[in-house]
Amino acid sequence: MLALRLILGLIILVGIGVIVVGELKLKPHLGALAAKQKQDADELAKEKQEKTKQETRAKTAEQQRDALDVDLKAAKQAEAEATKTAQIERDKAMAAAQETNKAKQETEAVRVQSAEYFDLAKLGLNPQKIREINDALPKATNELSVLKQEQKVTMVQLNKKSGELNALLNPAGKVALPTGLNGKVTVVDHKWNFIVLDIGANHGLLPNGEMTIHREGRLIARVKLAKVDTEYAIANVMPGFKQNDIHEGDSVLTPDATPLPPRNK
Repeated sequence: MLALRLILGLIILVGIGVIVVGELKLKPHLGALAAKQKQDADELAKEKQEKTKQETRAKTAEQQRDALDVDLKAAKQAEAEATKTAQIERDKAMAAAQETNKAKQETEAVRVQSAEYFDLAKLGLNPQKIREINDALPKATNELSVLKQEQKVTMVQLNKKSGELNALLNPAGKVALPTGLNGKVTVVDHKWNFIVLDIGANHGLLPNGEMTIHREGRLIARVKLAKVDTEYAIANVMPGFKQNDIHEGDSVLTPDATPLPPRNK
């Protein structure tokens, strides 16, 4: 019984020694763990504080960005309004310049008219006299036109009668035609070898007068006027000078100084 108590006492003493030794060994580790925990807590507090600062800075930057956006929109709107105002002012300046130019032109026109008025006044032409002349001008112009037309008809008739007389007195002779006559062939009769021209006595043609036919600058033939009416003429093709067939639309001209091809025998 005593031995059992001794053994139990020994076991208790050993346990206590183990506990004391364990505490002595764990105490430094527990201190290190406590220090580490405090350090981690301090670092976490610093990180939270830094995060708060960053969030504050981010919020401030966002507010500044929003303020810049508002300022930018306001600046763009102000620029657009300034551009619109400048365009309005330019339009006004251009309109004013146009009005000024118009006024200058009107002033110059009035000055010219005034100068012309005084020049006419020096000649004794007052407004009443000018109105009388202006009223009489259409009648005088019409009378002059009638006289010119009558003169033209008289000259045509004279030329026609002179040609007819010349043809009667000298059937085989040549008749001189005015230079520069120019017409077109309207009808061609290859069977009877004659053509119809779109010009006549009113243009200066005379019976027995000779003319040349051209196409694209080339001489085609020579014709002799057989009948001359007021607005058209009939001509016989002179076979001795025919180079090619005549076509409707060919040009008919007064013979010039260009040598004609030799007569075909």
